[in-house]
Amino acid sequence: MGRRKMEKDELTITLENHLKWLESSGTQGEKADLRDCDLSRHNLQQANFEKANLEGVDLHGTNLRTASFKGANLKAANMAKADLQWTIFLDADLSDINLERASLHYANLSRSDLSRARMKNVFLHNAYFLEAMLQSADLRGASFRFTEMNSANLNGAILSGAVIAATEMIGADVSDSDLSNTEITMSNFENATFRNSKFSHAHLLKSSFQKADLRGTDFNGSKVESVDFAGALFLNEERKIQAI
Repeated sequence: MGRRKMEKDELTITLENHLKWLESSGTQGEKADLRDCDLSRHNLQQANFEKANLEGVDLHGTNLRTASFKGANLKAANMAKADLQWTIFLDADLSDINLERASLHYANLSRSDLSRARMKNVFLHNAYFLEAMLQSADLRGASFRFTEMNSANLNGAILSGAVIAATEMIGADVSDSDLSNTEITMSNFENATFRNSKFSHAHLLKSSFQKADLRGTDFNGSKVESVDFAGALFLNEERKIQAI
């Protein structure tokens, strides 16, 4: 079943009614239900989709700068190549979403569910993922810079080939994840969990893994320079010496 294309006039009315619904706490207007709609042709900069139902919506390549999706349902939506700079996704359901090659500069995805999200080659500079759920997310080739992911759950995530610079994952769960061939510089992973994760052929430079749980982690072929492992947990002393 294909997506239904929505014309500009209909969408404008839908968003106006949705805003009334939000402002009246549900006593006026109507909550937007845009399931499986094709909205990819519209300019939706600053649009308010807070708490809207957007499951399966097509927003690929769309201008969504400064739009709000707080608490929205975006499960299995298509936002590939979308401009999502300064966009807010607090507490949103983004599970199974396609965000490949999207620009998320300064976007806020804190506490959102990005489980199994497709995020290959996504641009994450200055983005916020505090306490976000990214289990089994595909982040291959993603670009992280000044990204905040403290207490995020990246269990089973694929980050191979990613560039991670000046990023914070303090207290994050990155266990059972693939970080092979990553470039990691000046980042902070204090108290993070990397149990059974893979750093094979990665380059780690001037980063902190203080008190991190690295038991069962694979550093085979990795290059480690000026990295702080103070208080980190390793499976055994031999693994620790090899890693440092």
